[in-house]
Amino acid sequence: MSLDSWTSGPDGIRKDIKNPYSSGCTFIIGILAFGVFGSIASLFFGVMFLTAEDKLFPGFGFFFCISLVTIFIITMRSYRKASHIVKTIEIQTNTSLLSLRETGKSDVELSLSEFISYLVLFRAERSSSTGNSINSNSTWKYWDIYLVYRDGSCILLETFRDGNSLKEGLEFFKTALPLPVLDRSDLKLTNPESKEIPYKQDPKKIEPSAWVKTESKDQGTKIEIIEPKSIGKTFITMLVPTLFYGAWFTVVNSFLENSENLIFLIFIVPFSVFFLGITTVMTVFILFRKTEVIANSLELKLRYSTRIPILSSLLYKERSIPLSSIRNVRTIRMEQDNQILCVALKSPNGLKQRTFLDLLYNVQGVNLSSKQLAGDAELLGIITLGSWLPKGPGYSDLVYAENVLESVLNLREESLTFSDLASSPKK
Repeated sequence: MSLDSWTSGPDGIRKDIKNPYSSGCTFIIGILAFGVFGSIASLFFGVMFLTAEDKLFPGFGFFFCISLVTIFIITMRSYRKASHIVKTIEIQTNTSLLSLRETGKSDVELSLSEFISYLVLFRAERSSSTGNSINSNSTWKYWDIYLVYRDGSCILLETFRDGNSLKEGLEFFKTALPLPVLDRSDLKLTNPESKEIPYKQDPKKIEPSAWVKTESKDQGTKIEIIEPKSIGKTFITMLVPTLFYGAWFTVVNSFLENSENLIFLIFIVPFSVFFLGITTVMTVFILFRKTEVIANSLELKLRYSTRIPILSSLLYKERSIPLSSIRNVRTIRMEQDNQILCVALKSPNGLKQRTFLDLLYNVQGVNLSSKQLAGDAELLGIITLGSWLPKGPGYSDLVYAENVLESVLNLREESLTFSDLASSPKK
């Protein structure tokens, strides 16, 4: 989160990013928290299970601790397999290209003359500390610098923890790429000054990987980015809802053991509705969600369903977005290593018939509201990729999918300018 990770040279500036989860403090803390604590807790609950008369609570405690240790081992093993992956972002002044590279993936090149602005966004994340301070909860503040492409696509350049570092960062980037600055944070750094960036070289054509699949379907073209499958990932997907439902059953059973005191019913009923509601939404509409993306010359169809066989037909939902409502198709590289393919709508045409099921299928762990630009009626994420996986699709596949959708739709995207972005600043 500083300029120390950037290197300058006669041909531009670059930054190499290694997998932060495969080693270092994150790995050591994970071993201590999950490995050591989980093993001790598993031993404790295991002894209780063998010696206590009531088997349910210690049995679930043992299962819970063993499950956490197992999930940690599978996750860390996956990250360790991806420890060789390096992501590079380079602003090449000699060719006037932005180059995005990742080990084992196709390169993405974009012309610097097609970028319209730097975008500064502020975000705050709450962090809970285990220290002995009176106020153990603290708020971490971040300022992110994005590059905004002419279609509204955003690429995260760097993140800073204080305003002074942010100002230094902007000056550093503007020496290589003199774009105007749009500041949506509280620092009031908006600056429309810029210099013309020459066009020197054509960007490299993006080659699709084996993880991108296109086929003809329902008088249109279906595009799919295949998710890598593994026994460990499948096991975790099945284990997580089991832990939540098991926790609910254990708590309810403890309440029912004291059924002579009816006051418990006042708490157990709302608790069950709230807890089971969140767990079910998470299981059905997040873990097992399936999205089909089909485009033709008239509209974009998003077909939502769930991979749970019994519910797949019952909870099926299709959303049709007419071509006239589509402003842009965008790719976004953002914080937390999230990479998302989005559709920006320019009118609320596609919003009039929204149902509760639509909202449930669009429950996301990724908040896109801050990436919504002036003139966007809605920014809808349709494909989200995980990062730092040993194998699977990458950012280049999202960009390729974006190009395919634009071609099939024959979409005339709005070419945005800095004036468009600054016309109605969003906070």
